Amino acid sequence: MRLLYLPILLMGGCWGQPVEPMVPLPNYRPVLMSRQQLEASVAGQAPRPLQVPGKIFVSNRYLFINEQYQGIHIYDNADPVKPTEVRFLRIPGNVDLAVRGSLLYADNGPDLVVIDISDPAQVREVGRTRNALPELAAPVRFFSMPAGFNPANRPANSVIVGWEKVKP
Repeated sequence: MRLLYLPILLMGGCWGQPVEPMVPLPNYRPVLMSRQQLEASVAGQAPRPLQVPGKIFVSNRYLFINEQYQGIHIYDNADPVKPTEVRFLRIPGNVDLAVRGSLLYADNGPDLVVIDISDPAQVREVGRTRNALPELAAPVRFFSMPAGFNPANRPANSVIVGWEKVKP
């Protein structure tokens, strides 16, 4: 019976104490793009170095490596010891991808885009479904918005294509 009172006694010292987080929460700011810019944003570019790699997908002899919020690196993996850079596919807001046959499916912010990769050196968008996916969430579950930012007051016809950490 005495053990039942122990938790009450231990919690008694906590009442009236302010609770503050042990570590300050990071501030993140959304990266916005107009709907018109988003729909014209998918493009093949020259290869570039990996910076913030994400998911990796292997299809036939090619590696597809997501660059968080930026797009997809395409590598020829015919020699697995030394993959060769083929192309960088610019897809703002990209965090996920899938390949079936000669088609690559990727998120472009809230849109789902279909890209013909039959010739990875000459990729082209062949389909788009607007607002097929939920808006990009912030990279951490608990975060704080920078002072002055109100999601309801963002420009009309803008979409979130990424998040960037704000320095305190």
